[in-house]
Amino acid sequence: MATIPRVLIKKGTDAVKDIFTTYGLRTSKYPYILKPVQKNVATRKYYDQDGDYEYIPATPKYEALEFVIGFAYKGAANGADTYIKNFLDYIVGSEITIYSEFTKTGRAKCRVVTDITDSKFFRAGKDIVELDITFKTNDPNTNTALTLTV
Repeated sequence: MATIPRVLIKKGTDAVKDIFTTYGLRTSKYPYILKPVQKNVATRKYYDQDGDYEYIPATPKYEALEFVIGFAYKGAANGADTYIKNFLDYIVGSEITIYSEFTKTGRAKCRVVTDITDSKFFRAGKDIVELDITFKTNDPNTNTALTLTV
């Protein structure tokens, strides 16, 4: 039987955590492509020439990048209250590294932006919650890998 790919998260010097086994959360969407935007590109237009002149430095620098990850919880009634609160307490207000084994992409130096929205919530014998969390990374160009030691 194939194992379901995990989303791993690490805060500072803490151990790497699997968000499913720790918080009962799966990802419903995870960005595969993050398009960094280069900053400080000097542009000059000459009206007697086609196009424009751009100075691109040898080592370009990039703007901080925001991206959205969707999380889903399905479990026992009233279980989402505890698991989601503990998850948000863990990630909000600190710098984290996040990695998806499915997409093989991850970003370091991430933090939660204040935009946390619950798009779906059902409570009928079981809790089913889907929420979107907006993250911001200050290193949008470097792909980071995490491994979970057992």
